[in-house]
Amino acid sequence: MERFLIFLTLALLAQKSVGSITPEIHIPSAFNKDRFVNYYKVISSNSGNSSCDNISFKNFHPPEYATLKIKRPPFNTWFCLYSADVLHNGYGPGRVSPEKVYFDTNKGLWKKKNYTLSKESSRLSLNVYDIKNLSELQPVELYNIQSVNARGYAVIDSNIPKQEKQNGVKKSLSFCLIRDEAAFCASGSMINLVDGKEVDFTPYMLKSLETVEMGYRRNQIIDSY
Repeated sequence: MERFLIFLTLALLAQKSVGSITPEIHIPSAFNKDRFVNYYKVISSNSGNSSCDNISFKNFHPPEYATLKIKRPPFNTWFCLYSADVLHNGYGPGRVSPEKVYFDTNKGLWKKKNYTLSKESSRLSLNVYDIKNLSELQPVELYNIQSVNARGYAVIDSNIPKQEKQNGVKKSLSFCLIRDEAAFCASGSMINLVDGKEVDFTPYMLKSLETVEMGYRRNQIIDSY
């Protein structure tokens, strides 16, 4: 019964046609709502429905990206998961951090809370993030996302595992958007080099998430990267 109520809540909330982000984000002066490319992604679904098979959204990008012929969003992993698993696990299963992102079934919102790590988990966290004290970890930024026909969360995380740090990652964005029994999820580095200059893609990708449409029919797809 609880799972049914969760899906009913999400279905009703996702019927809006206009996207929104809560809380509001800071929009840089360089943001241009007309500077985007229509992006299409075909993801193999393991959820038993077609909601995740075809994804479409406006890929907003910073002005530094304008000269590049192909403008891909800076996500290096894409997933189609079961909604029930995402709702149960919250953000980042396996993260060793005294902070959790979870779905509040009463409010119908994604929230975060702090908790105390065990001694073993604390030691693992220090090793994973290559830090000396847990106080060095920064709170994640959590956003509730309403897209064209889906609803979910986006998390900005500046706590980067040491292996990813060595590859130049400084800040990541992870999200999951749910429609029916499918969850469209991805993650990637938000501070990237463009022509030798560090560019922050965070606000552009958050605005892109507002435009996500899940279950885009195959015969509507006219382009892909």
